[in-house]
Parts: sequence; structure tokens; C-alpha cells
Amino acid sequence: MAAALGAALPGAAQAAPVVLVYHQVGASGGASLGIDPDALNRRIETLRRMGYRFVTASEAARAPASERVAVIQFDDGFESVYRLALPVLRAQGVPGTAYVIWSRVGQPGSLSAAQVQELRAAGWEIGAHTHAHAALADLSPAGLRRELAAPDQETGDAAPRCVAYPLNRQDARVRREARRQGLQCGVAGGPPTLGRADPMALPAPAITPWDDSLLPMRVRWGLDARAPLLLMGVTAPALDGVRGEHPATRPPLTWNPAHYELLGNGLISAAWRGERETRLAWREGAWSVNVAARRGVGPENGAYTGAGVALNVSPFTLAAGLDSSGPLLGGAVALGGYGELWGRASRLRDEWQWGWGGTFIPADYWVVTAAHDAAGTQLGLRAAVPWQSGEGRPLRLGGGYRWGEKPGPFAEAEYRVGSYAVTAELSGDASGERRFGVKFTSVW
Repeated sequence: MAAALGAALPGAAQAAPVVLVYHQVGASGGASLGIDPDALNRRIETLRRMGYRFVTASEAARAPASERVAVIQFDDGFESVYRLALPVLRAQGVPGTAYVIWSRVGQPGSLSAAQVQELRAAGWEIGAHTHAHAALADLSPAGLRRELAAPDQETGDAAPRCVAYPLNRQDARVRREARRQGLQCGVAGGPPTLGRADPMALPAPAITPWDDSLLPMRVRWGLDARAPLLLMGVTAPALDGVRGEHPATRPPLTWNPAHYELLGNGLISAAWRGERETRLAWREGAWSVNVAARRGVGPENGAYTGAGVALNVSPFTLAAGLDSSGPLLGGAVALGGYGELWGRASRLRDEWQWGWGGTFIPADYWVVTAAHDAAGTQLGLRAAVPWQSGEGRPLRLGGGYRWGEKPGPFAEAEYRVGSYAVTAELSGDASGERRFGVKFTSVW
């Protein structure tokens, strides 16, 4: 969305600040995991020619919107940052920002406490990458406090000012707890915002292996790897809707038009399970825009499109908008850091249709969901398998039951790669019919 607007209005969506995020130095491993020292040197020279001044993360969060500032960021605290990136940045007179996983300091391959102090003495900023690199948006309030607290033995008198959220996963609960821990800014990843970025969720567009050529264009227009996904999410439902008449149907059972408490900076998902469903969410400060579209529903090939604008006044969020049949209203209330309850009302065939639901996070990596509308009820439970905890436990298993329309049990498995996820679902009903579905999700 922001990238598309930026492409249409050159210069209007120029990212301020520009944040380049790397992990290992001198080793390959994906689009953003590794960078060669020579390539790092070229990136710095490119941005400098474009008029950017290099600062640390906390300085960028305080910089005026009109000033061109850039941040060179290294996540995870690999020892190669000290050996290979420090000499490059020192020769260029550029300060770096290293986000350290506190539990890994001193371990093989990671920065030692002495190296952390030397980076700080060289003008670098040392930020927090949490205690153990957990997926923060999946944690209970107690887990958030544990992960976002900085250990005194590692920081001494220099408490971190900023946090880089692991896997780019954060929400309003995470941002609030980061502020309570005294943090002044956070890096959330993702494409640039349309307005002034939230200092607790600064965007950091994904880099590409081709940035020797593409970096000037990406910086100018705010292009991110998710730009094609966002463009598809906006245009596909619209194009689908003009291909013929489709009878109006209900909103997706679990859609919350007042989505905010459990929203980071944005979300896009596309699902296929006998019908096609697309969802978009975009947050700007206390406001969010939430869009849902359904196509090919039931034997009548029904369709639904709805969009709401929501305003958060903690702990409440209120939403209003339009859908296929008329006005749309919504609301949500936060559950003290444990999730949210939500409700919506819309008109279908000249009658008001009500729906409600909730998401509850009783313990780390456990999620209980519920939803109800005129067509039926759904209850679900999902848990993360305690495997690869240092990568946010990427495998999740769950299941539940649906009553009403197409009743029966369902089971699901989700696998995450950073801020992307693929979910497979298998469901059945009393007649013995089996249905398979798949969903792709990207958050930032």
C-alpha cells in the first residue's frame, strides 16, 4: 500500500529514516542474513551520495521527518560484526547499531561482553534483541517482561534505548511493555509508513541481494519485499468483484474490523479452503485500516468485501466502515495484555448481522480463540511446539470445532519463517466430507 503510493508519487513516500538490517557479516544465508564487507562499504557510499547522514537507532527515532538519516543495523550479536563490520564502519566514520540477544553474549560465535563494550566505546549503540530471541507477540505479560528486561551484568550503566523485535513480530501489548521497560524506540521491520513512523515500531524494509543496483530506487520509493503482496492484496479482490454478479454473503467468521491490540504495523493474508479469502491490516499510530474479502462462498458463489477504519483509545478500539451491503461497525476491548474481545455489526439482506469473538493468550505460546455469528460458532486452541525456541518456536499445532454451517472438527499446522507463515488446515463434517485449506500470512 505505502510502496504502491510511493511508486505513484515519486519522493512522497521517501523513508525517513532508512534502516538497513543485517545479521552475519562475511557469510551468506538469505536476503537479509549476511553481507560481505565490501558490499557493506558500497551500501554506505551509495546512501552517502544520496545525502544521508548516518546515525544510531535512537538518534534516528528523534530525527526530524525532513532530515535524511540512515541506520546500519546488525541483529543477533554475531561475533563477525565485531571482526568484519567494525573496521568498515570505523574507516567510514559511521556509527553502527548492534541488537544483542542477551542470553547469547559470550557464547561461541556471538559477541563477548568485552566486545560489546568496545563497540559501545567506538560510538556504536547497543540495543536489545530480547533475552532469548522469542516471538514476542506470542507471549503472555509475564513472558514479555522477562524477554524485554535487560540484564544489569550485560548493560551496566548503559541501559539500551532501543529494541529490535525478533522476527519482526510485535503488537500493542509488546510496544506498551517495551515502554514500561524504559525503551524509547523499537524496530519492527516492514515497509515504510504513510506518515511519521511510530518510534516504538520503526519500519525497516527488507534488503535484497541486488541492492548494489536497487538500493537508490528502494530508498526513494520505500519499496519493500512485500510490495507485490500488498499490491495483490488490494487489486485481486477488486478485479474478482468486477467479473460478474455475486450474491452478498456474510463477513469471515473470525474477522475483526477493530483489529488493533494484536496488530503490529501491518498484516496481509490469503487463504484457500473451498473459497478465497484475503485480509489486509495497516496501522498508523492509534489508527488502523482493516479490510476483508471473501469470494466463491457456497454453491451460490457468494462474495463479501468490507473495510473499516479503527481508532484506539486504550483499552478500547472503535471501528466504522462499509461493506458489500452497507454500513459496518466494530469494537474491541483489550484484556490487560492477555488478548482482546471484539464485536462487529453489518447489514445483510436488510437485516443487521452480529458477530463477536476473542483471542486469549493465557501462557507463553498458547492461544485460545473463539468466534460466533449467525452462521455458527468456532472454538480453537493453538500451541507452539517447544522446538527451535531461539527462532520463536516456528512450528505451531492446533485444532478445534465448528458448529452451525459446515460443523465438525478441524486441525491445523503452521510453520513460520521469520515474519512469514504458511498454515495448512484439515476439517470434516458429520457427512464425512473432508476439506483441505492453506493460508499464507505476512506480518510486520
